[in-house]
Amino acid sequence: MSAIRLGMLLLKPLARAVPWWPLAAAATLAVLGQLPVLFAEPVAGLALPGLRLAAAALGAAACFALPDRMASTVLAPSPRWVRQWLRLALNLIPAVAVWVLLYLAVVAVGGRLVVEPAGYLTLQAAVCGLIPLAAAAVAARYRNNLGAALTGPLVQGVALVGTLFFPGTRSPWPIPPETGWTVAHLCWPPALVVSAAVLLFANRDVG
Repeated sequence: MSAIRLGMLLLKPLARAVPWWPLAAAATLAVLGQLPVLFAEPVAGLALPGLRLAAAALGAAACFALPDRMASTVLAPSPRWVRQWLRLALNLIPAVAVWVLLYLAVVAVGGRLVVEPAGYLTLQAAVCGLIPLAAAAVAARYRNNLGAALTGPLVQGVALVGTLFFPGTRSPWPIPPETGWTVAHLCWPPALVVSAAVLLFANRDVG
């Protein structure tokens, strides 16, 4: 049986098994965080942190889809990598959709110049979301419980707090964004590649 057909068969039962409350809570938090921007004149000091934190919250929420609690109690008839990617897609696709809609909403109320350059902000958002997912995916290889899911937000929090103390052009969170690529800017693409590679490795079959 092909992976695509197997994925279609697993879609409905996995949709029932995946917890949705973390994503709903994160989406609500992300929207509430952008309300001051959407109902007032957009400024970089509100719009940029709001979109960055929205990506971080939505990525952290998707971590709760990764632990497969049934895998340790029953013999799964499908490969682990199919289940893991499907579980992740079920939460990640709506999470990305929420972030994109928030970004477009900020642009629609006159915030295009505030959130430019769009590519750099999107890169930051992708890293903010992938770091917790990569960490949770690694933890889910060894244990399928709430602790594995919480590993993602924990690693994300440590990374976030650790980068807040870099001053000036060395900060990865400039407001407004720097026009040129600084040393901090150059760290984002490798961070994206490493996070994606770890996620790909962690979602493989075990053994």
